[in-house]
Amino acid sequence: MEPLVSVIIPTYNRLELLKETVESVRNQSFREFEIIVVDDGSTDGTAEWLKGRSDIRSLSQTNSGIATSRNNGAAIARGRWLAFLDHDDLWARDKLANQMEFISKNPEVALVAARHVRLGKRYRAPRRPKWIKGDLFVKAYSESFIHTSSVMIRKDVFDAIGGFPPRYRFADEFDVWLAISRDFTIAYFDKPLVFIRFYESNTSHNRVGVRTDTYDILQKHYDPDRIPRSVYLRTLSDHDISFGRAYLRTGNTAEALKWFRKSIRRTPFRPRSWRYFLRCGIVLALQRKATDESEA
Repeated sequence: MEPLVSVIIPTYNRLELLKETVESVRNQSFREFEIIVVDDGSTDGTAEWLKGRSDIRSLSQTNSGIATSRNNGAAIARGRWLAFLDHDDLWARDKLANQMEFISKNPEVALVAARHVRLGKRYRAPRRPKWIKGDLFVKAYSESFIHTSSVMIRKDVFDAIGGFPPRYRFADEFDVWLAISRDFTIAYFDKPLVFIRFYESNTSHNRVGVRTDTYDILQKHYDPDRIPRSVYLRTLSDHDISFGRAYLRTGNTAEALKWFRKSIRRTPFRPRSWRYFLRCGIVLALQRKATDESEA
């Protein structure tokens, strides 16, 4: 029998984490799935480990990036639904069951997602978790609330939008969520079903790269007929602040201040913009003072 769901896991040099990730899929209460692991040129023994796994369909490729890995996995998928899972994330046992039950009652949806939480971090699960469904394009645009490892996409819809764009190294998935939510009904479940890891070499730590990709995607998908001007400006203002914070992490205070100033220009009456700008300005002034004193 053909599986209903194809679980696509791209991986690169994270064998021990990959084993745990695969096990969280094997433990799903919903059973009509296949596992596809795309090895993106790993050198840590991943290819050898995959050869001995009869329940995994594996695909090896030269290192090409995560977008290409996801697309290549989707190309060989047999399921009507594609579930994407990063090699360092874990699923709750009822993740697929919750989503497939909703899909069976709402066949018009093109994408379903769920709440994600950081692994090991305390969280409060809602007593009565709820689904939201409909035209969530503006919400996806302004809140960026969808996490890749929580997503299931109808394969025909995924093929129609052309998959993940390889041009974006850090935010290719955001482009996909906006492309789908722009034209199709999507849904979100506020029950935590995905647990994500953060570590130093995680691509999400390249915050400048993430913000650069995100900025381009926000501009690409801005639709003034659907997105209120105030929402657009506030979203970009938030992005400016995130960019500024990213530069602060690299120690580039002067560049950070430029982005906080840009946030003020977009939303001049917003306290959050001023708070970051003033704090950063004080830090930069103190740094310059210390430099002048050391050179005196």
